[in-house]
Amino acid sequence: MMKNSSPLFIKTLLGVFVSVILTYKAAGFFPNDEKKSEKQNIVSKADFGDYNFSYTLLNGKKVSLSDFGGKIVLVNIWAPWCGPCKLETPGFVKLYDKYKEKGFEIVSVGVSTTEDDVKDFVKKYKITFPVGISDEVGSQYGTRGIPDNFLFSADGKLVKHFSGYTEERKLETALQELLAPSPRKN
Repeated sequence: MMKNSSPLFIKTLLGVFVSVILTYKAAGFFPNDEKKSEKQNIVSKADFGDYNFSYTLLNGKKVSLSDFGGKIVLVNIWAPWCGPCKLETPGFVKLYDKYKEKGFEIVSVGVSTTEDDVKDFVKKYKITFPVGISDEVGSQYGTRGIPDNFLFSADGKLVKHFSGYTEERKLETALQELLAPSPRKN
């Protein structure tokens, strides 16, 4: 093995190393600190206002809607005995699976029901998003009939209220609009 410690060799080696690092960074192989800080900023600015609530999930964990700041959130108010709720749930499960890695969350709130009925419903429809029970949330949201669905942007603003059965296609269209990259301001 040949040992070369000339200044020109060291500068050349250092230059190649820096070029490789910059190329990898530009190609997105390293986390973009700017994007990370933008997301943290959105989370800290998320304000659900009067729509914020806390409740306990079926697994016993206490959560607040504000915990989901920085994500697009659908608050789904429903009951296991509700026909339209049964119809829309498979579409919600499908959209959740498709978009959860892109920043979509469903916060499911059962009303006028029992824990056993909700657990059976969750198992039957293979629901993996957060589910809890709270008649208070339905009252807070002014729900008069179910299902009742509220779509919030990442900053906590109400974007769309779906009263009654929500078609998968309509929810997906609204999601795609919210997930589309916004034009950068210079």
